[in-house]
This record gives sequence, C-alpha cells and structure tokens, in this order.
Amino acid sequence: MNRIICIFALVILSGCAASGYQQFYKPYVDVNTLPEPELIQEGQEPQVYGTDNFDRDIRILRAKKYVAIGYSSFNGGYEDTKNAQTQARRIGATIVLVNSQYTNTQTTTSTLFLPDTQTTYHSGSANAYSTYNINYGGYGSVNTNATYSGTSTTYGTKAVPITTHQRRYDQTAIYLVKINPKMKFGVFLQDLTPEMRTRNERNTGAFVDLVFEDTAAFYSNVLPGDIIISIDGVPVKNTKHTQELMAQVPTTAKSSKLVVLRNGEEKTIEVKF
Repeated sequence: MNRIICIFALVILSGCAASGYQQFYKPYVDVNTLPEPELIQEGQEPQVYGTDNFDRDIRILRAKKYVAIGYSSFNGGYEDTKNAQTQARRIGATIVLVNSQYTNTQTTTSTLFLPDTQTTYHSGSANAYSTYNINYGGYGSVNTNATYSGTSTTYGTKAVPITTHQRRYDQTAIYLVKINPKMKFGVFLQDLTPEMRTRNERNTGAFVDLVFEDTAAFYSNVLPGDIIISIDGVPVKNTKHTQELMAQVPTTAKSSKLVVLRNGEEKTIEVKF
C-alpha cells in the first residue's frame, strides 16, 4: 500500500505539464526580421550560461553582435537547465542565459482515493441428531457432525491524505542569436542625458553606448562612454543627426574623422574602413 501511495504522490508532483521554459516563453522579435541571423544548425547544441546579472552579460554579448530574441520567466519547482537548452534549440537560439532564485516552499495537501478490497474468512461446525424406526426391529438413532469454511469479499475505496512540500524558484532564461548587420562605423548611440549635459557643459553630441566588436570603430579604438561632437568637421546635434552624418560618408571613403570628448578632453580619432 505504501508503495502505491508513493507512486501516486510522484504523479502529482511531476504531472504532465510542459517545461516552464517552453510554456512561459515570450518572443521579443521575429527572428526572420533580423539581419543575417546565425541560427542553430542541425547537430549543434545551444550554449547555456548561468548569470547573476542579466544587464551586464547581455551588454557583453550585444558587443559581440548577439541580440535577444525572447525570454522565459516563471515561478515553480526547480527545472534542469537542459529544459532551457531544449527551448533554445526549438526557437533557433545559439546562446541562453539562465538564472534561478529560491522564493519559498509550498505545502499542498490532497486526497487520494485508493481501492480498498477486504476479504473475510469464516468457519464453523454443525451437529445433527435423528432417530428412525426400523421395521420389525425397533428404534435407532444417528448422530452427524460436519465442519465448514469459506470467504466473503467486499469492495470499496479508501481516502488517503497526501501532503507534499515543493521548493519553488523564480526562473528566467533569455535566448540570444548572433546577427551580422552591415555596419560602417559599428557604434550604438544614445542622446546625452541631463547629467551628461551638466557634467560636460554642453547640450549637443551623441553618447557612444556600445562599440561592436570586429568593426571599424572597434579597431580604431572608439570606446563606450565617448561623446561624439563632430564628424569630418561637421558639429553633431544629437543621435539622429550623428547617424545621418555617418550615413552620408561615401562608400568609397577610406576613413572618417571623429572628434570625441573622453574624460572631459577632446580627442580626434581617425576611423579607418
């Protein structure tokens, strides 16, 4: 009986639900809209990395031209990260960052109705005494003894309370794929924040938030944190204006001169294509 109860408890705990990484997956973008995505190939396994800081590690991967295509986030019993790897393979991601944090232990009590068949054994004895008349010979008597045994079976169910304890975790996975966009310069720009304007005593310029690896800007030593203030002698106003000036650089140009503010000082950088 104890073995049966354990089996039923295991069924309750495991259930038939799909992996949380699959069930709670949400896409960020349609992979088909990305520029030259490097999707998972047949026989290739996605790489799974644990992280304690998504913002930091995603930023590192963005510089390597990886883009997040979706995420999974759920609270439940701990799941093996192989489930995240399976989901990554399903959507074509090549890298997945995972994190899990313990939240609480959940106690659940339920009732199992199990077969309850009972068999009763019984036995006894019987005694019979009789007299009879013998023609022409008078009367006689017979004393008879007998024993008996048997069984009877009743069928029913038994209610058995089952209490389970489950450790629960917040579990998150972010799926990434590498892209190969055509980048003439290779920088990701942001407008200046009010704090930057105050610190640098200027309202114009474009903040270099990210420098993509293996690009012209990367090999010319443009750094994250630089503030571009002019391109080929033309003062820039903001991010949009900077991008327009970069787009106007002739495709035949061998280089372009950027003037940047780095640590409060102006620096000229020749970006070679």
